[in-house]
Amino acid sequence: MVFDLDGTLVDTIPDIADVFNIVLEAEGYPGHSTADYREYVGWGIKRTLELALPEGVQGDEFNRMLEGVIDEYARRPARYSRIYPGIRELLKYLGGNGVPMIVFTNKAEPIAKALVDAVFPPGIFKAVLGKTDKFPSKPDPSALNLFLRGENIGTSSILFIGDTPIDLETAVNSGVYFAGASWGFKSADVLEKAGSKLNFPIPQDLHRWLMN
Repeated sequence: MVFDLDGTLVDTIPDIADVFNIVLEAEGYPGHSTADYREYVGWGIKRTLELALPEGVQGDEFNRMLEGVIDEYARRPARYSRIYPGIRELLKYLGGNGVPMIVFTNKAEPIAKALVDAVFPPGIFKAVLGKTDKFPSKPDPSALNLFLRGENIGTSSILFIGDTPIDLETAVNSGVYFAGASWGFKSADVLEKAGSKLNFPIPQDLHRWLMN
């Protein structure tokens, strides 16, 4: 099982909104609502900052703000974030049945690992794959495919759970199966329009589907 992180395992929008707004307002720019940030996320921190700023902010100013966001987020990655109801039970069920699980996210890898360590017990996931300089962001599947080859796991035995069309595109590019987490940042309508045929409104529904 491959899980996206933000909007799939954990509702991170409150922390994302808080961190970005702190940096924006310190630089004299207006903050945004949590609803706005639901539309800005999915492509990684850099793209989220681009969407949160007015057009034309670039160069040294943009890079300084990007570093500020990364530093602020790294200091407290899970102050307000919460695991979605039903996720703990789902992971316990999968682990109890010997199903290997990893996280694959566009969140910067150090922050992703810090967040996972902060909200989950140790040892649940075999790996946390986040954004690094080694590979492009999702929907490029290179980081995932390299991990699968290293573990000698065939793509036909993988189910990718994610909440955005980017996750669906990543699954298609990797050649793995996909299920939509429509309890997350994007609705079932958005996922269906992107081509997702298997979507679950709550984690408990995914849990029951896997049990059956």
